[in-house]
Amino acid sequence: MSPTDEIVPVLKKLRLSGVLQTLELRTRQAIEDSLSFPEFLYRTMNDEVERRDQKQLDMRLRRAAFEATRRSRTSTSPSTRRSRRPR
Repeated sequence: MSPTDEIVPVLKKLRLSGVLQTLELRTRQAIEDSLSFPEFLYRTMNDEVERRDQKQLDMRLRRAAFEATRRSRTSTSPSTRRSRRPR
């Protein structure tokens, strides 16, 4: 079993499975560019931060599109507009 195989369950347990997407690439870069361990770790963790940020943005955009669609459907219905008026 290689060290990469051993790290998979650890990353999953820590909820860092996204690191697996770039781990091989970052490992090759570290070897080719003679990166220090802190630099390798920083780049690997930065990939995970960027992946999570993108995932959050995608989710917000999906929600916003859903809300806009929902609002446009409800605003065209006269009965819905009346029921939402404050009394």
